[in-house]
Amino acid sequence: MSVTTMMLSFVEDELSRTLPLIDRTVAATVSQLQLNPRSEPASRSERQLQAEALETLQRSPRLFAQVFVDALRALVMADASGPAQQASVGGAQEGAGFQLLDEGRVETEIEISRAAQAIDLTAEWELRELQTFTSALIGQTHVSASSNPLRPSAYAQALWDATCAVTPAAVQRRLLFRAATGCLSKQLKMAWAGACTRLESQGIEPSMYRTVVHAPGRVAAPSAVWKTGHQGLGQLLGRMPAARSAHVAPAGQQAPVTAGAAAHPGPRFSQSFEDVLQRLEALLSGHVEQAPPAAGSARLDPQPLPEFTQSLLAQTSDVIDRQIVELLSRLFDSVLCDEQLSAAVRAVMARLQVSALRVALGDPDMLDNDNHPVWSLMNRIAQAAQLWPQNADPRAAGLLAFSDSLVSEIAATEQPTAAIYERGLARLEEHLAAQLQAQREAAQGVIDALALTDRREVLQMELSAQFSDQFRSIRVAPRVLVFMTEDWPRVVTESILRFGIDSEHTAAYLQTADDLGVSLTLRINPQNRLQLFSLLPSLLKRLRAGMDLIGLPEVEQQAVLDDLMAAHTGLLGFASRSRAPAPTADVSPSSPGEATSTPGQVPDAALPEPLIDWNSMDTVPADLLSIADSADTMPAELTETIITAAPCQWFLRGRWQAVQLLWRSESARLFLFASETAGCPHPITGEALMHLGREGLIKPLPDTSLLQRAVDRVGRKLVDLQ
Repeated sequence: MSVTTMMLSFVEDELSRTLPLIDRTVAATVSQLQLNPRSEPASRSERQLQAEALETLQRSPRLFAQVFVDALRALVMADASGPAQQASVGGAQEGAGFQLLDEGRVETEIEISRAAQAIDLTAEWELRELQTFTSALIGQTHVSASSNPLRPSAYAQALWDATCAVTPAAVQRRLLFRAATGCLSKQLKMAWAGACTRLESQGIEPSMYRTVVHAPGRVAAPSAVWKTGHQGLGQLLGRMPAARSAHVAPAGQQAPVTAGAAAHPGPRFSQSFEDVLQRLEALLSGHVEQAPPAAGSARLDPQPLPEFTQSLLAQTSDVIDRQIVELLSRLFDSVLCDEQLSAAVRAVMARLQVSALRVALGDPDMLDNDNHPVWSLMNRIAQAAQLWPQNADPRAAGLLAFSDSLVSEIAATEQPTAAIYERGLARLEEHLAAQLQAQREAAQGVIDALALTDRREVLQMELSAQFSDQFRSIRVAPRVLVFMTEDWPRVVTESILRFGIDSEHTAAYLQTADDLGVSLTLRINPQNRLQLFSLLPSLLKRLRAGMDLIGLPEVEQQAVLDDLMAAHTGLLGFASRSRAPAPTADVSPSSPGEATSTPGQVPDAALPEPLIDWNSMDTVPADLLSIADSADTMPAELTETIITAAPCQWFLRGRWQAVQLLWRSESARLFLFASETAGCPHPITGEALMHLGREGLIKPLPDTSLLQRAVDRVGRKLVDLQ
């Protein structure tokens, strides 16, 4: 969006009115949350939740308002300053520290998107009216929705930030946010209406919405309406007016051919025709070298091929050649006015005008095949440029430099053919693949961290399931069961990641689970008691080491050990350690297997005091080793529609953003996407990705190609002239 002094002045004026706006919103929200018979929630829990939300807002209205004002100013000013600044703000908020985008954050984004939609629906008319004025403020003749930095999404995001500032409780936050959204929508409806009135009183003439205007007294027949969509070039060629204005051929040229494109044997050039093409090429080359377009310019000046159209038509009488010249002129005129292309990319496209015309005059297939190499190369350059819309992005600069060099080589070829464009397209794909690989290498630190996280999560899930099956039938204290099915899988996982799956540490921790299961299921008899006495010292030592490995708090460690001790003393026949009976027979420490005892009796040497020598525990090394793992992958349908459709776009922080897959884990639980902001990739979980897909918030980039957009515009203009 262009930035003008008038626009910045308008934005500052509106932002100065934000504090009264949010104060009125808070007052209305408090009133709405007041319990009354008509709006009282049905259940007691709902009434309690609403009362808590009301108390929260009443306790911190100033904090709520100030956070809203600050967040809105940052978002609006970033938008008013242009897409690069907007993306940098979004990148700083989303990509700082490479925060993992999980399902909880996606839920938040969906909540904000719904709030923005609610604001849009409530104040739809006022918003559309405001857009006519903001478009005028930046000098646009026709209305553009992107001209207005006071977007519903910015207000929704600021409102969410304010809600988060006053309450950390997720359920309470959601209730308060939804209530405030309805009140804010009504306030914005009046605020935007007032903004329009003020702009009108300042003499600002609103821009107009684009409409299709037919000639007076005429209405286009239904069959004449150009249907937007996949329309072939062949449908345009026959409509070119050059066929109806064919004249007598200059000396040395053949008579016109009227049989159609299929009967046309090839180009019929005169030297004068070639001279015009050479002058045009010289103009294009000089224009690009001497006066490159500014980054924010709206269109190229001049438009060479359209300006030379009449000179080219005057040098040929062949009907098909004339139609081709006319069609290529109109197509490139449309391409060079395409608002989805930056001025720099349009300059690259301009360099292909003469070369593409030469191919079209010599290759009839070019106008019968939308996938001809000429069109494929142009479409691919335009599509790649959409991924990096920021002018300062080094990836965009690299693409522009490569594309400019490539098309310059093609344009310098005296007799260009489809094969040359095919090779150019292959080179472009190689450049884009190298660019993608460079992004992967730059994000290798993030990828390594995500891969480690993925391995840890997968291992913990598998081990938790294994230990749950193992301890399902064992009668044990609930705290011990939770420890063995939740905490001990973490211990084994950490051991595998640190020491390796085949290390003695990992084997010892896996054996601990087996030994603990055995110790809790032994039948009470003298032989098993002796086995338990010999097992417990090593078992408890390994348990304590595992707890320390994952940093389990000391209080939790002792609670688990106390429950285990209670279970084992019960198996040994003791009510507690202090009440353990004295042995009734002498026991030799060197031959415990030969000792004799009666039920309920145990040797003194086997009592728990000497079982664990805590000072003898091994230290824990810190080296990390990779492991092989496997897990369930994402559903095939989601993989097919989202992952293989890259590049794609998703809706986060109130706007659609182009993204491209950089990496995904073997388990398809974690993904990393390159974003529109260089150096700020987006890590996201598979569950979050699926949630975005279910909500329709992730999809492929629009499939309308550069060529198709140009064909549609040319077709509509032809219909309007009929």
